[in-house]
Amino acid sequence: MRTGDGKTFFSAVFWNTFVLAVGFPLGIAMAVLVGRWLGPEGKGEYTLATLVGSLLLTFLNLGIPASISYFVGGRRAADDSLVKSVVLLAVVLSVAGMAAAWLLDRTGWCRYLFGVPRFSRAMWLVVLGLPSSFLGTFLQFVILGQGHRIVFGVLPSVGQLVNFILILALLLGGRLSPATAAAAIVATQVLMAAILLCYTQRLVHWLSAAVIPLRLLRELASYSALTHLANTVHFLVQRLDVFLVSVLLGTRAIGLYSVAYGFAELLLLAPQRLAALFLPRVAGEIAGATKAGEVRLLTSVVFLGSGMVAALVAVLGPFAIRLLYGPQFSGSVVPLLLLLPGVCALSASSILAAFLAGVGQVAANTRASLAGLVLNAGLNLVLIPRYGLAGAAGVSSLTYCFQTLLLARSAARITNDHPLAIVLSPPPGQVLALLKRALRPASPAPALGPTTP
Repeated sequence: MRTGDGKTFFSAVFWNTFVLAVGFPLGIAMAVLVGRWLGPEGKGEYTLATLVGSLLLTFLNLGIPASISYFVGGRRAADDSLVKSVVLLAVVLSVAGMAAAWLLDRTGWCRYLFGVPRFSRAMWLVVLGLPSSFLGTFLQFVILGQGHRIVFGVLPSVGQLVNFILILALLLGGRLSPATAAAAIVATQVLMAAILLCYTQRLVHWLSAAVIPLRLLRELASYSALTHLANTVHFLVQRLDVFLVSVLLGTRAIGLYSVAYGFAELLLLAPQRLAALFLPRVAGEIAGATKAGEVRLLTSVVFLGSGMVAALVAVLGPFAIRLLYGPQFSGSVVPLLLLLPGVCALSASSILAAFLAGVGQVAANTRASLAGLVLNAGLNLVLIPRYGLAGAAGVSSLTYCFQTLLLARSAARITNDHPLAIVLSPPPGQVLALLKRALRPASPAPALGPTTP
């Protein structure tokens, strides 16, 4: 039974934003504790370990999270069978991730990809936590597709609180290091995966279900393949600069750069959460004309809101970095300022990408990401050796703007708008009409029974 835990889409957006506003100071505090205690070198080692886990998760998730939102949100598969299938896939994919990490370490390819001769202890701990990472990621999107949007927003903040408590305990005990900080992340992921397994079992009783039939598996694989390519390339667009900084400039430079993009990407917390809520809504809950109106409304509000926050960060960020992290991180200030315009564009592109995926146009996301990746790689290889962190930040900002423009053009073809109309505020009357429709309680969704092969 899909009941949901909120009456409207925008009520869920409000509560998710509220949870983020309450929880994100914990993330800042945790980053500051790690940075102050470990310094640029230790912060760089810790950041590289988390990026290795993110890289393996992104490359090997096969686009399944977006497929879960699309199939569950659009009621295209029985929920119990789908959950059973993705749990089994999570186990298989995590084993593949561990094997890939072992090969990278043994063959020496980690030197070319990550700039280190062998995997560190922190990196191995993150790799061993891949099963809980896959399970947690997949099952969160099951909950979202089911309509439990507020729970979807609360769970990451609960995990963030647990992680902060563990980091603080390690610091007070004098045991904080890159490896123990990575162990705290893994412990948090294990706890959240266990909670999600129990919660989804209570929702859909997936343990006794059969896996999805072959026909649906082929449909899911087809949708996942395009989505996976788009998501993987998009991840590389956002993180290629970090890997190139590691290879070309060293671990200490990663520590400095991670503080810059950590501050800048605070602007993405609410837009990316909103995009995750928007995709299943577009896929199954609203009619075509309303989809076009809502993507204009959401993209413009997110873009303008991000611009205002970016202006505030540009004024306060340099002082905050020196105050919170100390003078040893002053090299993070210029990259932060250069990243802000691009991150504003990236916040808008998250809504556009969710819209395009929800209407089945994932190929448009893939094309935009590929074009951005080519631009990012080419310019970074030239400018990082010459301009260092400033070159990496400037190239990334330019790439994000370019990619957002391509996505706006694709969305405009569907909504019959000019691309600029996608990111500019629509008339006030249209905003009010859309809000009234969005705030109207949705009719209950029919239950989905088990599907047998």
